[in-house]
This record gives sequence, structure tokens and C-alpha cells, in this order.
Amino acid sequence: MRRDIAIQFAYSIGTFAVTLALWQALVRGLDVPTYFIPAPTDVVTALIRGASLYSTHFLVTLERTLVSFGFAFGLGVAAGTLVSEVRILERTLYPLLVALQSMPRIALAPVIIVWFGFGSASKIVLGAFSAFFPIFLNTIHGLKTIDNDQLTLMRSLGSSRFQTFWKVKLPSALPFLLAGANIGIIFATLAVIVAEFLGSNQGMGFLIVTQSNQMDTAGVFANVFILSLTGIVFHYGIQFLRQRLIFWSGGNEMSGERN
Repeated sequence: MRRDIAIQFAYSIGTFAVTLALWQALVRGLDVPTYFIPAPTDVVTALIRGASLYSTHFLVTLERTLVSFGFAFGLGVAAGTLVSEVRILERTLYPLLVALQSMPRIALAPVIIVWFGFGSASKIVLGAFSAFFPIFLNTIHGLKTIDNDQLTLMRSLGSSRFQTFWKVKLPSALPFLLAGANIGIIFATLAVIVAEFLGSNQGMGFLIVTQSNQMDTAGVFANVFILSLTGIVFHYGIQFLRQRLIFWSGGNEMSGERN
């Protein structure tokens, strides 16, 4: 297993290195202007030159993203559990939330900014709203796909509804729940950045807009690199958590991811 992981990691690093080398060679060989497409060395220079600037705005965006994801995770799991366990809510609340999911949530960003202002509150609300649905839907799906034999066994042992939920349903639903979290954290990041595009004086979204207006393309690419790296850290962080929490799972449940 470790050898397979090492080989996969080596292929990933090799592909990344080759891509950067080709990018550098093409940009320099074709003499492409920096304001159009910067070379990787230009991006590295921008990162070094603006290290303090990037770190300041990145911490603002990171805080907004984590807070919005925390709200979305708590609400998504709670709502998904209630809809799954309470029949009347499944018939009434579930169709309403599914209808809300089909809405273009990013398009509501200007309205949310009007409602909650230009501070962090509007960014957190939009991030939580965007991340809520994949967590909510995956929680319901996970709680619905329970082995009937396990439920029958728990009933035969005289277990209460709470004991059945805590000892059987929740552990079985964890792979789906974490799959929803994996999607939700990315949705939260994107929503926060879009909200910063539209109205903010802090954050990576604000910095990207500012640098775009100044034709600082290398700076924009530096922002994109930082955000891409952050997304990778989020993804593998949740994967690590998944391996710790559900070590008995073979990994097939990840196919239960839903948007």
C-alpha cells in the first residue's frame, strides 16, 4: 500500500514538474508578454515579493471559509438527520431544500451582500449557504443506505431509536458525510472568494480584483496558486480524517458524493 502511494506521489510530482517546465519554455520561447501569461518564475517572484500581502489577505479568506464551513457542516448534518429520521420533515422540508439546491447560489451573492453588508458576515453566509447542500444531501443518503440486517438485529436486542442511530446509522453514514464535507469545503471557498470579488476590502478575492485592475497577471496567478494549494490541503485533510474515522471502510462509499 505504501509503495503504491509513493508511486502515485512520484507520478504526480513528475507530471507537475513537466507541466511547469513546458509552461516556462513556451512562454519564454514564444516571448509571451508577462501581462498576458506569466512564466512560472514570474509567479514565484510575485509570491516572494508580496509574501506579507498574500499572507494577510489569505488569513482573512481562510477564517471566513472555515467559519462558513463549520456552520454548513453543523446545519447540514442536523438537517439531514432530522429529515432522515422524522417522516413528516422528509415529506415537507426535504422537497423545499431540494428546490433551493437548484438555485444558482452564487447569483444570490449581490443580494446577500445587500442584506448582510460588506463585512465578513455576508461572505460567511454565502459560503455556508453554498456548502450546506452537499453535506445535507450526503447525510440523508448515508442514513438511508443502512444494512437492514443490522437494523433488525438492533431491534431484536431492544435498542432504543437513539442507540440504533448512534451505534449503527451514524457510523455507516460517515463515509457519505465526509464525502459531502469534501465537496462542501471547496464550495465554501469558492463562494467566499466570489463574495470578496463583489464587495470587500480584504481577502484573496479582493486582492485578485485589485491586481487584475493593475494588470498584475503574475500576482493573480500567485493568488490562484495559493488557493489551489489550499484546496489540495483541504481535500487531503478530509481524506486523512476519513482514514482515521472509518478505517474499516474499503473506500467504495466515496462514490456516494453528491452535489
